[in-house]
Amino acid sequence: MKTASQALKSHKTKATQSVRSATENAGLPTELTKALGERIANLRERLGISQEDLAAAAEIERSRISKIENGRVNCSLLTLGTIAFCLDVNMSQLFNTITHTHPPTSQGGGLRRSNQAVLDKPAKPSTKRRLR
Repeated sequence: MKTASQALKSHKTKATQSVRSATENAGLPTELTKALGERIANLRERLGISQEDLAAAAEIERSRISKIENGRVNCSLLTLGTIAFCLDVNMSQLFNTITHTHPPTSQGGGLRRSNQAVLDKPAKPSTKRRLR
């Protein structure tokens, strides 16, 4: 029978492997996630605060801040909004230097997440005007 400590260690190991696998399967980092991470790091450094300080203010683990800054995480809009708030910028300012985009998988882009559904066949051409 496992002790509570052994069970916790086993759970953490499995969780770490799962995160690594999801990152590898989603093809992270991408140019977009790296650019966003660099922007967050630059804003943080401009304020003279550490990753630990930003993590505490944003109520995010320090290791996650590191992963975001290294482009290894595809974080949520709410997480980015919280980080922007803690860096004293709005969302427009957070993204203002980022020029990268990410095409859909049908047009050569990598998966955005490890469990992303991918169409088996290309979508039918639309009669609507292309958004871009």
